[in-house]
Amino acid sequence: MKTLPTDRHPTGRASHATGLTRLLEQLTAVVLGLVVLGLGWMLVAAYWPAVARLASETTEVVMALVLLTAALVLVTLVALLHTRRQL
Repeated sequence: MKTLPTDRHPTGRASHATGLTRLLEQLTAVVLGLVVLGLGWMLVAAYWPAVARLASETTEVVMALVLLTAALVLVTLVALLHTRRQL
């Protein structure tokens, strides 16, 4: 079986993942992991509110919205960087 070099895209074109793109991908992975942890925390807080409360409900909602917004923006940026044309 033939293997592709790591710097080549499966279509045969050179990969355009720069250092910034890779950094954004890693940051996005971390933020998406935090989103999963946040969803788990929300489930625990719903069933055991006395144990899982971090702050006021308003603060918790704002934290969740900021995390979800960051994930959406980062995923959008990574997708745009992966679909741009190389000149």
